[in-house]
Amino acid sequence: MPKNSDSILTPSKPTIRDIAQICGVSEATVSYVINGKRVLKPETRARVQQVIRDLNYHPSAMARGLNRKSVQTIGVFFGVVVTRELMVNPYSSGILSGIFAEAAHENLNVTLYTASWENAAVSAPPFSDGRSDGVIMVAPTLESGIVEGLFATGTPIVGISTGKSEIAPDVDVDNYAGLQMATQHLLNLGHRRIAFIMGDSDLAAFAPRKAGFCDVMQQAGIAVVPEFLIISTFGGQLAREQTRKLLQHAQPPTAIVTANDAIAMAVLEAAREMGVNVPGDLSVVGFDDNAVASQSTPGLTTVHQPLFEIGATAAKLLVNLIRDSRLEENCHLLPPELVVRGSTARNKF
Repeated sequence: MPKNSDSILTPSKPTIRDIAQICGVSEATVSYVINGKRVLKPETRARVQQVIRDLNYHPSAMARGLNRKSVQTIGVFFGVVVTRELMVNPYSSGILSGIFAEAAHENLNVTLYTASWENAAVSAPPFSDGRSDGVIMVAPTLESGIVEGLFATGTPIVGISTGKSEIAPDVDVDNYAGLQMATQHLLNLGHRRIAFIMGDSDLAAFAPRKAGFCDVMQQAGIAVVPEFLIISTFGGQLAREQTRKLLQHAQPPTAIVTANDAIAMAVLEAAREMGVNVPGDLSVVGFDDNAVASQSTPGLTTVHQPLFEIGATAAKLLVNLIRDSRLEENCHLLPPELVVRGSTARNKF
């Protein structure tokens, strides 16, 4: 039930969260009222508008939007990839190549925001100070508050793998379908003892990839061994030792699905160190289809993630938002593709 605004102390610097709590609605609903980007029930809109007036809430973007001219520049901010790795990290470089290509096509410049995000009060202002016309946010952690903080400024924003499409447009590969493909491929090869080494649990890709794996196993009538479902890191730092423990299990897996190619490379390395033949004794599947996947020995079977297209699509959506176009939908999932190479084979056990 909506709360009575008269019974609540007015915050000295009210936020969208304050308004949402008073009205008993989501922060996204408050944002839609402020930006007028979604049709809402008249009574909901009226209630939110009244509380906005009561709290004297004024988004900085209201004044900005009235008189600001375009600077023909879009901004890009990576939530977790550190600045020094932007051009060498396969994920970020793939995304950037698509963004750069679309920006060049539209005759736009690109600004990279490299300062770490602290909180909305400290970190949001540079994104709305006029140096860019809109911002693409790439893979922030789910609890960072980046999407909510930037949306509240009124800055046109599009996300890539944010998990927050109810707030702002978001582009990603269909992570769920990708893990379904990978897992079903192994089942088709006769594998039943299949492990999944996952990525960071605080990133948007984690949940749908885990669900894709578990759902396919369940549909096949195969119980997932608890020790075979492992939380790791997308950087692959933990996967080598985690693989060694898996292969020392009383009944080790005959196949391992991984959340990305970096983890898969660590699995291949651990298997070599232990004398486990891939794919004779162990099949391995990655996710991403980075350059290393085709260069490894054996070549890595993996799920191709269209990073260039993801970046280009996000840039196109942002350009449309900057030009005041209404988007028909917020969630844009691009199809994955299974690429079969030499790291998977029929189960011989």
